[in-house]
Amino acid sequence: SMRLNMGARRGFICRMRVGNVNPETMVAGHLNRLKQRNSLGPSRDGTNYAVVHCTGYIKNWPPTDMFPGVHMERPVDDDMHALHCCLVAIGRLQVTSTASKDMTNWNNQSEFITRHAMDGKFTFVDQRVMNVLGYTPTDLLGKICYDFCHAEDQMNVKDSFDQVLKQKGNFSLMYST
Repeated sequence: SMRLNMGARRGFICRMRVGNVNPETMVAGHLNRLKQRNSLGPSRDGTNYAVVHCTGYIKNWPPTDMFPGVHMERPVDDDMHALHCCLVAIGRLQVTSTASKDMTNWNNQSEFITRHAMDGKFTFVDQRVMNVLGYTPTDLLGKICYDFCHAEDQMNVKDSFDQVLKQKGNFSLMYST
């Protein structure tokens, strides 16, 4: 079944440990993105993490004997020893648009933050959505948000979304039923 899905688009959100590169060696744009990252703060061991949205696809990878000098160890009892594949992905730093202090209260389990493409597709969903709606972020990523609204509310949500796009800036909208 894995071969049938080769080339299929994949997406996931993960937390990646933030390195300790000297800020003087970074380009200005990278430093600005680093300051705006959606940091989860230090973990119990004091390490900082950033939220990264990875999208890509599974690609066939030729056996290592096609590349002299390249050695890849694979256990003989590996279930996928005959399947040579890799994930080709792009990781995008998930920066947070903090329009209000209330939106950053991660202790509030009755709220969640999402980001959407211009067509209404979810491009980022924070983990708190599980407590509020019962979906995991991966259940929603790439799906159109209007499909999850009640039929009678869809037009109002679309109109609000269109208004946000026309304003061309950060915008915070609280929608409740």
